[in-house]
Amino acid sequence: MNYKTISNYFIVFVVNISTVFISEAQHDQNSILWEISGNGLEKSSYLFGIINFLPKNEFSVSKNVRRAMEESKVFISKTPINRPSRNKFSKAVRIPNDGWINDYLTDDELNQLRLLMLKDLDVTEHDYHFFYSRLQPVILVTATTLLYLDLDDNVVFSEDLLAKTAKKSKLKFKSLGTVEDEIAAFEQFPMQDQVEALKYTINNFNEHIEDYNQLVRYYSNEQDLDKIHEEILKATNRSEKFQEVYYYSRNKLWTGKIHDLISMDPAFIVIGAAHLSGERGLIQLLRAKGYTMNPISAFD
Repeated sequence: MNYKTISNYFIVFVVNISTVFISEAQHDQNSILWEISGNGLEKSSYLFGIINFLPKNEFSVSKNVRRAMEESKVFISKTPINRPSRNKFSKAVRIPNDGWINDYLTDDELNQLRLLMLKDLDVTEHDYHFFYSRLQPVILVTATTLLYLDLDDNVVFSEDLLAKTAKKSKLKFKSLGTVEDEIAAFEQFPMQDQVEALKYTINNFNEHIEDYNQLVRYYSNEQDLDKIHEEILKATNRSEKFQEVYYYSRNKLWTGKIHDLISMDPAFIVIGAAHLSGERGLIQLLRAKGYTMNPISAFD
């Protein structure tokens, strides 16, 4: 797998590196699929939380998800699903001003990173020097996970698979924001927090992969938002600024947009699972706006 393949998917990384807080009241309502009803709606809409890349054997479009999609007229994602948007994001997540990762790591840490990338993950010297070493640290963290999983043969991108199903069902496509919004939010991730996340990964790569595997189990097997939260939190260096800008502020904005969109047509809304939970997550914000939120088992 070369860097051109992996670079097309960097817009999907963010759900795997951030989190929100989860209230104790939601422990008995674990689900990643929620029905939105009430508040004057004639037909229900659906909110589906995703982990954007998963092992192929851990994700498929289930009967319950297909049924929810068939009852909808619109497929809503956080940004437009197209190649220009992804290309624009891929360019935006390189280290600014033609910098590279050497500017942020000690010599020992750089040696560890090179060993991990070149020896363990089979990256070529050329690709490491001209591509991977130019990525912002937290993007490089995600790249190591994708490389470990083997992007070409063993990874499914949930949003892409769901979008393909939506196209077959002839749903209209809309988004909650633009790729420029996504880039602006990502740019608020403090570089020092990113660096610490990368240091954890290169110093504890086996633990990093186990953290990811645990996240997959909590998502696919238990649909447990609380446990998903705990695993995702580890990769952010607990950056409060990033959580505030990337999640909380946008959740508040998106609640109004979701209200407007589902008032017009029943919709199937696909969003990172970390946006769903907590007092400032979409589930509670939509409840506060008057909607009834009912959990549905996402997997048959």
